[in-house]
Parts: sequence; structure tokens; C-alpha cells
Amino acid sequence: MSNLLLRTLVGLIFTLVVVGSAFAGLLPFTILFGFFAAKGFQEFVRLVNPQMKRFQRRVGLFIAVVLYLTAASTMVYGTDWRWMLTVPVLWLLFMSVEMMRVSESFILDTSTILTGFVYTVVPFALLVFLSKVNGDFDARLPFGFFIVLWANDTGAYLIGKFFGKHKLLEAVSPKKTWEGLFGGMASAIISGYFLFTLMPNSFVRIEWMIIACIVAVFANIGDLIESQIKRIKGVKDSGKLLPGHGGVLDRFDGLLIALPLVIIYLILLKQ
Repeated sequence: MSNLLLRTLVGLIFTLVVVGSAFAGLLPFTILFGFFAAKGFQEFVRLVNPQMKRFQRRVGLFIAVVLYLTAASTMVYGTDWRWMLTVPVLWLLFMSVEMMRVSESFILDTSTILTGFVYTVVPFALLVFLSKVNGDFDARLPFGFFIVLWANDTGAYLIGKFFGKHKLLEAVSPKKTWEGLFGGMASAIISGYFLFTLMPNSFVRIEWMIIACIVAVFANIGDLIESQIKRIKGVKDSGKLLPGHGGVLDRFDGLLIALPLVIIYLILLKQ
């Protein structure tokens, strides 16, 4: 099987699984992105701090899963927010054990895990929150977000491939161009304009277009951040979960930065 055919097939299956999970209901959607949160956290830790010992990695992963479950259940299912206090309790216990070990890697290990929580776990929990930001579960909202995100990626790729001449940040991502950046932005904004027609009674047209503008800017920043991390570490992909596409961080790098900003906008809008 050729690499192009493999990438296409895996990409199609991946898209169907992501979209299908949203329309399958809140629980399958929460479970799928809980898996992505855990896998993304693992990839980040192994990528940034490959020397971290197995015990620290496993404890960090356990706390990451607890963080996702308590955050998602509080924001989406309405469970008592005090369950989230288990996260700082577990973290303090872990920090206490680490301090008693008097390890030279204490600062690096703990900072890597903390950054992993913020960078990978929180955005996926917020994606589940997005599905209920208007009150009842609405699969169209995360679906619309992905439409805008993928429109940005596709527009950037096509315009950059055929018209790109001026490098955006060659030291970080040699293939990215200014033409591709603006092509992606235009594609995202156009998709945001038409999402209101496709999905009435979700957000109004101007809200979708503002969301598209946020995605167009910060998804590209997310892409560059992950590219910088991989370049520093000398690796091509963050993981091997998706043949031909890399890992979770490779597939969701734009979401990890753009989605928290979209949520902040929506929260401020509803105040």
C-alpha cells in the first residue's frame, strides 16, 4: 500500500471516528477524547523528557486521567466540583514523594508533568465542555469547530503548496509560508460564514466567524509550537498512533492552543 493511500485511508477513518463519536452521544464523545487526552499526555512527556522514569510517567498519567474525568464530569455532567480537589491532593502527594527522593531531575520531571496537564489534558476536557456550552448536548458545536480547524489546515496546505513563496518561520517549520497562512485564514473564515447556514440555532453567523478568526490565528501558533518542540528534540512525529499521520499531538496541535481561546471567548460572550 502506497504512503499516500495509507495516509488517505487512515485520515478518513480518523475523521469518521471523531465526527461519529460526537453524534453518537455525550458519553462516547467523552470517552474518545479522554483516550486522546491520555495518549497526548504520554506523547508529550516522552517527547519533552524521555529520561523520566517509568514510575513518574505512570503517576503523571494517572493524575492526568483523574484531571480529565473530574473536569469533564464537573463541566458537562454537573457533578460536585469538589471532586476536582482530588487532583491537587494527588499532586501534593506526588510532590512529597519526589522531594523525599532528592532526585536531580525533580524540577524537570514535575514541570514536564504540569505542562503536560495544561497543554494536553485541559484542552480535550474543554472540547467536551464545548458540546454543552449552550446548555444541552449539541454535537454540532464540536463538529463545527473541527470543520473550521480542518478548513484552516486544508486551505493553508493547498495555498502554500501551489502559491507559497515567502517563508513564515523557516527555522521552525521550513514548509510553512505566509501565503499558506493567509490561505488557511481565509478558508477558516469562509467555513465559519457558511456554518450558520448549515447549523442554525447553534451560534449566530458572526459568532462562528469570530470563532473562525480565533482558530485561524491560534491553530497556526499551536502548529508552530509543536513543530518547535519536535525540531528541538530531533523527531519527525510525536507518536505512532496514526500510521502516516503521527501521534495525537501531530493531529491536534492546532486544537490544543486554539480551543481554550475559543472557550474563553464564548464564556465572555455569555456573561
